[in-house]
Amino acid sequence: MQRENKRAEEGFTLSEVMISLLVSFTILSLSVPLFSLLKPDDSYSSLSVDQLSEIIQGEINQAQSYTVRNQSISVIDQNQRHISLEFYGTNIRRTVDGSGHEVLIQDVKAISFEQHSFFIVMEVELINEKIYTSKIHLP
Repeated sequence: MQRENKRAEEGFTLSEVMISLLVSFTILSLSVPLFSLLKPDDSYSSLSVDQLSEIIQGEINQAQSYTVRNQSISVIDQNQRHISLEFYGTNIRRTVDGSGHEVLIQDVKAISFEQHSFFIVMEVELINEKIYTSKIHLP
């Protein structure tokens, strides 16, 4: 009797090991896709900066004249309207003739424009510490 009890205490049976492995792999296979939900998706930020770059490119392409400053771009369009794209709080906004408040991108920590002979370099730093650089080609 003592020998049977000792044999039962020596280790795990094959079925116990298989069940524990099955439970472990099931938990792992269900938890791996959940990790991707915990990681913030950064494609929104990149897309927002690309869209801002395209909007500025379109404004400059249709402008009669433009002025590039460190944190803003001013444009005079075909209808003699003064369009300003500027850093305002944590947003980049577009105003026409000093009125309106069209938000182009949010959660901006800093923005800078640097004019070169054939293009403008736009550097946008978002609140999440990511920095995006884009070239805006001049007509």
